[in-house]
Amino acid sequence: MSLPKLSISRPIFITCVTIAMVVVGWASFKSMSVDLYPDVSIPVVTVQTVYAGAGPAEIETLVSRPIEEEVSTISGIKRLTSKSLEGVSQVIVEFNSEVDVKHAEQEVRDKVNLAKAKLPDDVEDPLIKRFDPADTPILTVSLTAKDLGDAALFDIADQFVKPRLEQVRNVGAIEIIGGREREIHVLLDRKKLRAREISVSQVAAQVGASGQNIPSGKVNQGEKEMVFRGLGEFSSVPEISDTLVNLYGNEVPTRVADLGKVVDTLADEKSRAYVDGEKSLFLQVYRQSGSNTVKVAQDVIKQMERIKPELEKMEGAPVVAVMTDASVKISDNLYDVYETIIIGILLTVITVFFFLGSPRSTFITALSVPISLIGAFMVMKIAGFSINIVSMLALTLAVGLLIDDAIVVIENIYRRMELGEESLTAAEKGTTEIQMAVMAITLVVIAVFVPVGTMSGTIGQFLKQFGMTVVFSMAISWFVAMTLIPMLTAYFGGSGHGGGHDKHKPAGLYDKTLGRMVKGFDRFQTMLENLYVKLLNVSLDWPKVTIGLTMVVFFLSIYTVTKVPGAFISDDDSGEFSVTLELQPGTSLDGTEEVARQVDKILHDNPEVRFTTMIVGSLYGESNKASFYVRMKDGKERGPLTTEQFRDKIRGQLTHLSSANPVVKKYDATGGMGGQPFILNIISADPVELEKAGTKMYELLKKDPRLKDVDSNYRPGKPEMQVHLKPGAAKVFGINTSTMGGELRAQVEGLTPAKFRERGREYEVRVRLQDDQRDLMKTFNDVYIPNVNRKLVRLSDIAKGEVESGPASIERQDRGRYIQITAGLAPGAGLSDVVNSAVAAMSTGENALPPSVRYGFGGDAENMQELMTSTVMALGFAILFIYLILSSLYESFITPITIMVALPLALCGAFLALFLTGEVLTIFAIFGFFMLIGVAGKNGILLVDFAKQMMEEGKSRREALILAGKTRLRPILMTSFALIAGVVPVVIGMNAASKTRTAMGVAIIGGMISSTILTLIVVPAVFTYVDRFRVWANNFGARFTSQKKMEEKSSDAVIEETENHDDKGMIPAK
Repeated sequence: MSLPKLSISRPIFITCVTIAMVVVGWASFKSMSVDLYPDVSIPVVTVQTVYAGAGPAEIETLVSRPIEEEVSTISGIKRLTSKSLEGVSQVIVEFNSEVDVKHAEQEVRDKVNLAKAKLPDDVEDPLIKRFDPADTPILTVSLTAKDLGDAALFDIADQFVKPRLEQVRNVGAIEIIGGREREIHVLLDRKKLRAREISVSQVAAQVGASGQNIPSGKVNQGEKEMVFRGLGEFSSVPEISDTLVNLYGNEVPTRVADLGKVVDTLADEKSRAYVDGEKSLFLQVYRQSGSNTVKVAQDVIKQMERIKPELEKMEGAPVVAVMTDASVKISDNLYDVYETIIIGILLTVITVFFFLGSPRSTFITALSVPISLIGAFMVMKIAGFSINIVSMLALTLAVGLLIDDAIVVIENIYRRMELGEESLTAAEKGTTEIQMAVMAITLVVIAVFVPVGTMSGTIGQFLKQFGMTVVFSMAISWFVAMTLIPMLTAYFGGSGHGGGHDKHKPAGLYDKTLGRMVKGFDRFQTMLENLYVKLLNVSLDWPKVTIGLTMVVFFLSIYTVTKVPGAFISDDDSGEFSVTLELQPGTSLDGTEEVARQVDKILHDNPEVRFTTMIVGSLYGESNKASFYVRMKDGKERGPLTTEQFRDKIRGQLTHLSSANPVVKKYDATGGMGGQPFILNIISADPVELEKAGTKMYELLKKDPRLKDVDSNYRPGKPEMQVHLKPGAAKVFGINTSTMGGELRAQVEGLTPAKFRERGREYEVRVRLQDDQRDLMKTFNDVYIPNVNRKLVRLSDIAKGEVESGPASIERQDRGRYIQITAGLAPGAGLSDVVNSAVAAMSTGENALPPSVRYGFGGDAENMQELMTSTVMALGFAILFIYLILSSLYESFITPITIMVALPLALCGAFLALFLTGEVLTIFAIFGFFMLIGVAGKNGILLVDFAKQMMEEGKSRREALILAGKTRLRPILMTSFALIAGVVPVVIGMNAASKTRTAMGVAIIGGMISSTILTLIVVPAVFTYVDRFRVWANNFGARFTSQKKMEEKSSDAVIEETENHDDKGMIPAK
């Protein structure tokens, strides 16, 4: 029993199945996680190793390289990069997309364990973790109190605010930025140490040995077990001063107090945080992986409201406030998409109503959209998808497609009703008659989007939810069209359409309002149909001219392809952006803050600014850097400037601070998609060639007007004092490099051998020289180093100190150093054009890179290259699958060619529309391309399928094509107008969040207009020639087959005659 017959004979069963599907789909929708973009599993593992006090060169040699050497032996690595900063090594291992990131993480962990034997003894254990989209903060919360010191404010953040926010469900971690934690300093006097022949390292060792609780073991005492512990932890700060260091002259005890003083103070300042110029402290809130970003952020904000009254009662009355909230952008974008879907459905239904002319048939047809959309959530939930922009955009575009199957079915049912058939018979036969075409239509769309959903790489994961969501919704749409639509039409569809048909005559208010409009639109359809028949006759009379003119239009459209700028994702008018500063290496926090405050004042002098946050320095001690988050006012308060225009205005206001390298760029609170769109890496093992090539490309790109804020990570060296052992000193004085370096580090940076615990809190105890004695340049001649016998040796006798220029950071890629050049795009510039220009410059001419230097792109530039490659492959597979499906359905390799002609015609209009409107080719516009390929195939199927049916019934080719055009004109126009109506809200842009997706709507509307017109006119002309070829091929095959049969018959006759002759002449055996 076919589905249409089953649905009509068992209406309650189909109704129950539909209700169950809707209920489960709605429940799935409510339980799905919410995010801006799909969770992309990027196989990246990072290794971070802290070696306090070491410079970038030492970090590279002693830490980064040993780790790289071990890790590089792992298979499946796509890119291996490292960054050696002052005191920190970061090694980033990026694997190919098919590698299991969990297995990769374990392999990296094993290799790092092997590398530990090569690392310095006092290096901290490497921290190994794999990339997770949840590693981006969803909230930044400020804590401000004017009358509180740094330590008190930090303690409130660490002991009160942080624990309370961590209680919120699905909060993963909270990180504190800014502020200074309490630290106990043992500050030693150089002269006192010299007098007693004691080094700083010795003092640190004794402090560490004294301030510990050590388990001593356990003893079984019969019926009980006794545990023994040696308790030595410091119970108070003064107790540290009483720590015994040694016995001077084997008699006199030397204690810490004899060598210096113990100070209860703060840790060295690495960064400072400000809100609107007032000192503050930030807490960055992270969510747990897989949790709902919007829900977690809302719950954290509710918790903040609950703790505000408690904070007001504390000393200084600290105030908490939300600075950045990733959930706002997610909510705004999803609200825009929901709004677009709802308005799109309404416009689609209105469009269908005017074509059908009957409220009843329109209602039945429109039911297919919400049922298919809601039902799709059920499969999306099973597939592990989330509610995000990509999956919701798929449903937005699917609105016009989902109603198509229902339109085709209900049109054919009513056509049979109007021919006099009873409703039940018309519903069954009408659906059965068209089910092959509907199946073909659905399979064609699925064939387009399955390759999209199965792309490889990071971009493939990003597009998976788009492609498969359309596939899920189309499959459910086909089921609804084959079951619910014929059932409802059979029992509740009346006797036919309205809109001019005698069987439906509106009366009363309807007749005076909508009825007149429908009749008017029906007259317009009749006029359009008559015009189309005339054009179709011209096309069939002059098929060569028609096809030739179409080819001219197609080749002209290719010109626009090269003129449409490309970008991965275009800017939105979010009202927020960031500014970064990077002063000369070696600039102190005070020096950086002085410049940063100038920038902060410039920002606040603009009336469009609502508030700013400022961070001076970084967690890694980069005192020469500063960053700003700028939030603009909302709506009319902001004025006429868009975010992009205001960024350009700020760039102009900061030109006089060029020495601070100001960079104004878009801010992305959700991570991953932020940063500068253009990233170029110049890589070489030869430092000299690398510097030349990097500098040359930097200067070249700075002159490119399409780029803004061109910056390079190559900076002049940071001033550093390098101490070198004199030749032979090690043998004479018993000094080695390790001993010298360790003691100098203890004197300057200090060692943290012990912890001090108080009220459940743990604080570092740092041992080093007094602040006024830590400058080796001033006290070089007074510095003493212990030899192998712990005797102090003057440093100036065994070594010499030279002030050199050392790198502020050393960055490596694939075990060679690299220079990274980043830039933003000027308004109207295309990322793909800039990338192509850079590639051309590096390949030929005076800027061509030498053989020892190579290049690679990163960020959006790399994503764009991967996107284009994946798109071409997916389109190729989609076209191949469409051809194979059509060949299978029509049992012909020739007939599908007619339908395939319509596919490129859709892209002609899309590129032309993007070109005329000045839109950018983005990933969302490419979404539209795939949609156009599917729809163009659908329209071609409707036309060709009916023409073939008429020819099989005895009509001539010309009669069949004209009849197919007249009959299928209305469904094709309905399909096209319904899809256009569905994406009109996307083109309009309902709010600021939708600006990134405007190009998608423009491409679809332009492509649909060109595809519909050219399909209706050109496909019949092409069909004429293709069908002639099919007839010729069949006749040729028939002649070949008949000739072969004649030859076989002749051959059989000769054989038979020979056998008979042989039989007659045979002598019988005796």
